[in-house]
Amino acid sequence: MKKILSAIQLLGFIFIGQYQLSAQEAKSIAGRVVDKTSEAPLPFAQVSVLNSSVGSITNTDGYFELSISSFNPGDSIEIYSFGYERVKIKLDDWIIGGKLIKLNPAVFKLREVEVLGMTVEDILRHAVAGIPDNYGKDPLLLTAFVRVRKMVANKLAEYTEAVVRDQKDGYYLYPKKKLAGKHIKSNVPEMMKGRVVSDTNLVNSLGDIGKNAFCMSCLFSKDLIEFYPGTMLDEKEFRYYDYHMEDMLDPAGKKLYHITFDQKDKIKESLWKGEIYINASDFAIEKIILKPSLKGFDRYNSKTKYQRMFTIRNIPGWIKEMPLGQTVLTYSNRQGRWYLNTIRNEYWMTYIHPPTGQHLKYGYLDELVVTDITRDPDSIRNFKGSPGCALRFWNLQPDPRWSSSG
Repeated sequence: MKKILSAIQLLGFIFIGQYQLSAQEAKSIAGRVVDKTSEAPLPFAQVSVLNSSVGSITNTDGYFELSISSFNPGDSIEIYSFGYERVKIKLDDWIIGGKLIKLNPAVFKLREVEVLGMTVEDILRHAVAGIPDNYGKDPLLLTAFVRVRKMVANKLAEYTEAVVRDQKDGYYLYPKKKLAGKHIKSNVPEMMKGRVVSDTNLVNSLGDIGKNAFCMSCLFSKDLIEFYPGTMLDEKEFRYYDYHMEDMLDPAGKKLYHITFDQKDKIKESLWKGEIYINASDFAIEKIILKPSLKGFDRYNSKTKYQRMFTIRNIPGWIKEMPLGQTVLTYSNRQGRWYLNTIRNEYWMTYIHPPTGQHLKYGYLDELVVTDITRDPDSIRNFKGSPGCALRFWNLQPDPRWSSSG
């Protein structure tokens, strides 16, 4: 098992990519990104070689590694995390054995209170109305690095990584009744590269829960800008939420609307809480943090828990409590238009067997980084993906260099 984990930990840092400049020997650089004030690790920080498609993200402890096939010594690495100042470091300044990068917090509140002529709901209406112009109505192709980890009782049960292309049919406005059709038309995936390692015995012991394979387009479908109907962004859902807002500045000094939300008291649903960051100049949504509202916890666990019965380890009668965790989405402006940038989805579920009092904790951590975007009509016309979730990670072949039980 130690061999499995060491291979997984190493591979967890490496991003699959190509970088074509002047021919030199390949270079591998590593480092750790932390908050300069607290020195706490910054997970999911973006690390990229400027003017190239090579990039990676930091893991939960702030570590990363980049493998660059060819480079110029004068080229630079850029490190960025939302809410922090960007750092650029030249490749020829990179020390052997890794580097500690400390990022300065950069987002702060305005010193003076600004009197707004709009309510929070007005700002959300503007943000939704601006989706077609800000994100583009035309179809587009995204290329992304996807990493999925399954955990059982704090043990790594399965690890998958892939480079995936995904075709979206564009960002436009539509009613909630057409949401199901939108999910069918959009996020058509194609796997370019991928590999998986699995503790087969552990996964199989969980029955249908463990065997559930992550689909190629599942993470892309968490794009709330594209699938906004029925969410806290939807005007028809405003009555279910309490919203609060403050003005902030981004690292470049531009104004942001920072909105926090939670489901209202006494709402008999299991809804959401979280944060939304909206660019004040064009009302583009830059970041969303989404997690289950604990106000719906008791209802989920007491009113409907026996509707969710499972067989685990060949024992029937297990029930699932409300999943806890969060999804973080970021969007970036590239050449005058906003695009999906990253998705990080982490959730944990507790299964309980009432007759015996047994508990089992099952979780997953999914990460997606968009590395390339095109709206080229020929590229889209020649794209051959699989509609819906037809391509799943169980189609991947185990990497022969990895050990695997079962």
